[in-house]
Parts: sequence; C-alpha cells; structure tokens
Amino acid sequence: MWSRGFILLCAIVFVVGLVTGPIQMLFPVYAETILEETALFAALLRALPIGLGGISALIGGTLCDRFGRKPTILIGITGAVVVGALFTTETPLFIWGILCYEGIASGFKTAGGQTYLISAVPSNRLGLATGLYFINMTVGGAVGSAIAGEVIDRIDYRVFGIGAIILSSVLFVGACLFLPRLMQRSSNRRREQDGIWKSALNIDAYLNLSRRRNIQMLIGLRVFPTYYWGSVNLLMPILIARIAGVKATGYYGAVSLLFAFGCQLAVGRICDRIGHRAPALVANAIVTLLAFGVAFFHDSLIALEVFGVLGAGAAWSLSTTIPRFINEFTEPHEKGHGVGLTHLAWSSGFLLGYVASGYLINISVQVPFIVAGISLILSTGVAYRLWSSY
Repeated sequence: MWSRGFILLCAIVFVVGLVTGPIQMLFPVYAETILEETALFAALLRALPIGLGGISALIGGTLCDRFGRKPTILIGITGAVVVGALFTTETPLFIWGILCYEGIASGFKTAGGQTYLISAVPSNRLGLATGLYFINMTVGGAVGSAIAGEVIDRIDYRVFGIGAIILSSVLFVGACLFLPRLMQRSSNRRREQDGIWKSALNIDAYLNLSRRRNIQMLIGLRVFPTYYWGSVNLLMPILIARIAGVKATGYYGAVSLLFAFGCQLAVGRICDRIGHRAPALVANAIVTLLAFGVAFFHDSLIALEVFGVLGAGAAWSLSTTIPRFINEFTEPHEKGHGVGLTHLAWSSGFLLGYVASGYLINISVQVPFIVAGISLILSTGVAYRLWSSY
C-alpha cells in the first residue's frame, strides 16, 4: 500500500485541504461581514459552482478511464491555485468567476484522486487507504482553518488569500514533476477510435451505470447525507461567528476536522475487517440524531460545537466507506465513471442543502436542520437496505 504514488497522493490532498478547507469554512462569514450580504446570497453565489463540480466530475471520471489519473488530478489542483484570490476582492462577479472555476476543478480533483486511490491500493487494504486519504484532506483543512482564523483575525483576509495562491502554485509544480502515472487498462486503439467529445463525456457509460440497482442506492447514499453537509457548511460558520467571532469559527473548523481524522482512521480499519456496509449504516444513524440535536439547541455555542464536531466525524466516516462501495459495484474499466457519477450525486445533495438552507434560515434557524434530518432518515433507510441485502 505504501507506494510512492499513494504517499504523494496523500500529500497532495493534504495541501489542497490546507488551502480550500478554510475558504469553504469562512466564505459564508466573509460574505456576511465583509460583503455585508445575507446567508442566502452566499448560498446562491456558490450554487452554480457546486453544480459545475458535479458535471465536471463526470468528465473527469471518463478522462481517468481513458487518458490517465495524473492529468485529471493536475487539472483539479489548478482550482486550489485560483481559489485563494476569493479573499482578495469584494466584487461579486469576480468572486463568482473564481468559485465557478474552483467548482469545475474540484470535480476533476475528486474524480482523479479517488480513482487514483482505488487503482493504486490493493482492494483488501482499500478501507485503511481511504481513511488515510480523507484524513490528509481533513487534517489539511483543520490546520488551514486554524491558520486562517489567526491570520484573518490578526491581519486580514487578503494576506491569507495571497499565501494560499503561492502555496498551491508550488503544489501544482511538485505534482507535475513527482506524482507517478499509473498504468491504464483501456487500450490505445479504443482511445483513437473514440471522438474527442465522446471521450470527454461518455453518456452511455453513465446511463448504463445508473440503471443498476446497487448504483442507484449508492447515489441515494451520496445525495441525502450531503444535503445535510451542505446545510452545515453554510450555517454552522455563520451561527458560531455570530456568537463568538471569526476566530472561534476557524478553530471550530480545525477541531471538527481533527475529530473526523480519528473517525476516518477507525472506520477505514473497521471496513477492512468487517466490510463497509455496517459502518455506513451506523454512521448514517448517528449523524441523523446529531442533525436534530443542532436543530433544537442552535442558540447554544457549546451545543453547536459539540453536535457540529460529532456530526463532522460521522459524516466523514460515511464518506470513508464510499470508495469501497464504488470498487465493489464497478468493473476495473469503469472505476473513474463510478467516482464521477457518485461525485455528481454528492454535488447535487450539497447544492440542494446549501441553497435550501440559505432560504429556510429566513423562516427559522431550526427549519434547515430539521429538513436535513429528514434527508438523513432517507439515507439511513438506503444504508439499511444495502446492509440487509448483503
């Protein structure tokens, strides 16, 4: 498992998390405090980029299976290079353009990274490897959130944004030079026969995948939980910042992701020993209870932090099981397509949760989390079907 490719892949997602994690955490706060806009404005500004990320993941998945994992990852890293500029401007149109490009690149990064992971690691070690993969992403986001909170509190948003651009540029150059390419299973003849547009987005392959019953349940396992995750990503930073300020928000992001680190490692090892279906069911059930906990104790800083941190751990634990589901439900030549399709499902759920919560919070703070809890009940039902049918 400890190949050079896997180690460098983990290093890449760590640095990408270091740059993009705090931006995702603090952008709603930036919109409210610097741009003086509402939570709904922040949600709408990010809506199209999130959707673009899901579509680009479909293209990225096809490119992985046809042209290679490394080029797809490199395209994804370029999103981290530009996203630091988000905090250097107060022009909504420019911010929207940055977010759109970062959203597109994130789809390539997810498709390339997870497909590279599945291809680089033996299947009997995939649970632990997936845990380590996501751990590097979450620890990067945790460290980045803590650093961002301090830098922004002591200086300003612009300094952090410029530092993020420089760091991610160095990462891109390093990945170009040192990340090894993996052998492809598809033939060169097939590549030559396919037109460029068919190679970029193989609709037939995705339609064939989506007709399978187990893939449909896997899509449900991505859409419904990430509705909750979209709601949390928008509302938790705003609620905590209102009570305790941006510095506390940064440290909340750090603590929640560090807790998720331990959960991912534990769940990854559990998946390698007993399988991934039972952990997925348990994680779904736990995060459902925590969503309703936030709904009814949203005015308490301690409750927000406790339920938020535990919810992050449960949600990331669920994510740790997904590459194993993809590996189980797809053939060797369609791993990239499987990752692309499930990331589209993830983006759709996140988009719905992000936008709907930005609107529903105008009715009541409780309502968005209650709706998110209902979506998690549906997800738990899907996880139970997967578990009981095994």
